Amino acid sequence: MSVFTPVPESVLSSWLQNYAIGRLVELKGISAGVQNSNFFVTTTLGRYVLTLFEGIGRAELPYYLHLMAHLARHGLPVPAPIANRDNEYLGTVEGKPAVLVMRLQGASVMDPDEGHCARAGAMLAGLHLAGQSYGRRQPNPRGPQWREQAASQVRDHLPADERALLDEEMRFQATIETDTLPAGAIHADLFRDNVLWDGEHIGGVIDFYFAGHDALLFDVAVTV
Repeated sequence: MSVFTPVPESVLSSWLQNYAIGRLVELKGISAGVQNSNFFVTTTLGRYVLTLFEGIGRAELPYYLHLMAHLARHGLPVPAPIANRDNEYLGTVEGKPAVLVMRLQGASVMDPDEGHCARAGAMLAGLHLAGQSYGRRQPNPRGPQWREQAASQVRDHLPADERALLDEEMRFQATIETDTLPAGAIHADLFRDNVLWDGEHIGGVIDFYFAGHDALLFDVAVTV
């Protein structure tokens, strides 16, 4: 999660005065990723992650932040957002929508074994069960309409055989009826780099900013 918008320590120190998390000790940019600006934030009372949203509309963000809070309350290892003194999760830093969340333990495992997969599957099942009681609803941003748009954008850049394969797949997807499948809140981006491992245990599941309401099977397909 690269840093597209730098944040001076003086700006963050002032911003943190509206939070009951102590004084700023260290601010460090996170270089990985492609979507938002992210920073490790250490204060006198704890360790956090600050995210500045570079492309997601402000109106979409409450769904993600309240979902993370909901799952954290249900005991899932997700980065719980921190409310400010006005009891709001979402703020503004350097003109960008911003949120502060708990920093979780662990690191990604890029070559998982069967044990990792089993534990990730159990965690995903727990996420889906907890998500059934989440009251907000927002469509999956990578749903059918997005897939059709993405296919049309790349189609003319593909060789003939791959273009034919894409056309066949899109025709097939148009015949699928998903309304009868079990549905609910899904992560929708549970790749290996979004699961943090603390030894043999899952220390955290991160990056909920593609989440939405869709068939639970979509999550399984992405994860596999």
